[in-house]
Amino acid sequence: MIPSGNNSIRFRRESGFTLIEIIMVIVLLGIVSFTAATLLYQGAKSFESLDVRKDLTEGATLAIERITRETRLVRCTTAGNSCSPQAADILTPVTSIDEIRFVNINGAGRGFRYDSAVRSVKLRQGSDAADPEDALAADVSAFTIEYLKRDGTAAAAVSEVWRIDISFTLAKGAESVDYKFGVHPRSFR
Repeated sequence: MIPSGNNSIRFRRESGFTLIEIIMVIVLLGIVSFTAATLLYQGAKSFESLDVRKDLTEGATLAIERITRETRLVRCTTAGNSCSPQAADILTPVTSIDEIRFVNINGAGRGFRYDSAVRSVKLRQGSDAADPEDALAADVSAFTIEYLKRDGTAAAAVSEVWRIDISFTLAKGAESVDYKFGVHPRSFR
């Protein structure tokens, strides 16, 4: 207060902020900070998710290409103008859903097998169950082989196989990606 000449009290406004103004600024800064932190967290989480999906997709692409390349070369026993696979060509029964063993057109044995114990698909370097295997794809949570006839229905015997459909799921953490593709061996006609 500053006394004046006419004995009245005059209030001088002090410069600064009131308590309410300071509290409002703190609350607004808290809201802005929370929003920014949430956006940064979501961005980092999305980046991590995409990175895992990219790794899964790269592994799946390599596996699909190798399985397709090898399966296209399944040998076929010729009978006249047609060629249908026999038990000597596809060595696993058509009821097998997690393994295929076959002989290719060069007479070499090959195969693919799902090993659920280590969650991987293995490439067999031979047609015998004891032949060496190499890991083809890791983080595989499901793997299925389906043998189809020309009309797309399930084949009941090796001689009816026209197309081989393979589906698998790669999973890592909370991310999983499903793949399905079909292969028609070149020698089948």
